[in-house]
This record gives sequence, C-alpha cells and structure tokens, in this order.
Amino acid sequence: MTRNETSDTRRRIIEAARELFTTQTYRAASMRDVAERVGISKPSLYHHFRSKGEILASLVRSPIEQLDATIQAAAARRTTAEVQRHVLSGCIDVMLAHRATMSLLLRDASVYGDETVDLVSRMASITNRAIELLAGPDPDWRGRVRAAQAFAAAADPISQLPDIPDDELRTELLRGASAILGLPVGP
Repeated sequence: MTRNETSDTRRRIIEAARELFTTQTYRAASMRDVAERVGISKPSLYHHFRSKGEILASLVRSPIEQLDATIQAAAARRTTAEVQRHVLSGCIDVMLAHRATMSLLLRDASVYGDETVDLVSRMASITNRAIELLAGPDPDWRGRVRAAQAFAAAADPISQLPDIPDDELRTELLRGASAILGLPVGP
C-alpha cells in the first residue's frame, strides 16, 4: 500500500468512525462496525489503528489543537475585554467548524473511559484555561461563575441545536455569552 493509499484509508476510517460514534455512541460502535463501514477487514483496520481510543484521538486531535491554539492566542491579547472576545469567538468558530466531533465530546458520556483519560484530561485543561481567561485577572467567585456560565453558553448549544445554521447560531452564541460577561453585545 502506498503512502497516499494509507493516508486515504486512515481518513476514511476516521470519517466512518465519526459517523458511527455520533449515531451509535462511542461505546456502541465497534471496530468491526468501523471496518465494515470503510469496506476493509478488521485486521486491516488494526493495521492503521491499534484501538478505538486511538481512532477517537485522531478524530479529535485537530479540534483540540485548534482550541488550544485559540486559547493561547487569546491570552496574548492586551485587554481583558479583548481576551474575552477572542476566547468566545475563537472557541465558537472552532467548535462550529468541527460540530459533529464537538457534539461527540460534549454529549456522549461513553467517550469518557479508561482508554481516553489523556484526551479527556487535555480537553478539560483547555476548558479550564478558557474559563480562567474569561474570568479575567483576580476574579471573585461571582466572576468565576459568570465565566463558566459564559463558556457553557457558548459551547453547549452547538451540540444541542444541530438544526440551526452555523452563522445564525454563532451570532446568538456570541450575544448570549457576551451578555453574561457584561461585554458590549453586537448587533
């Protein structure tokens, strides 16, 4: 198998896994299901990925890296309001760009298991850092609560309202999360 064929097969495996994980849940979808969806044998699947956890890690790697980069870029902004706006808009943009994958992480409890501890830990760390930045410097407990509420207001509806078009949802998510933080709300 050539390098291009291997890369194409891995991409097809990841796409098939995304479909199966989001329609059946991560736990319910089996390696056999993934192999059948791709049209390869189960041993061939194991040639590309050693486990379902490894497939999941490959599936979520890009959105998690993008969220991490967004948070790092936001931290470099000059004012608290700029940091907050960048965290909100950047995280919303990444989550909408990877809507199915983020829905899987946000709504499928079966994703959280022994084989995914590192992945879940990294996502929790990114979320905690985002909330910390949204809270601003030296927040009191009320500020930390509002920051957590703002992050949830920006993230949760992405998986809960799949029928709303991305651009319309983005606008409302920014409005709601900004209002919670007391940021000026755009049109």
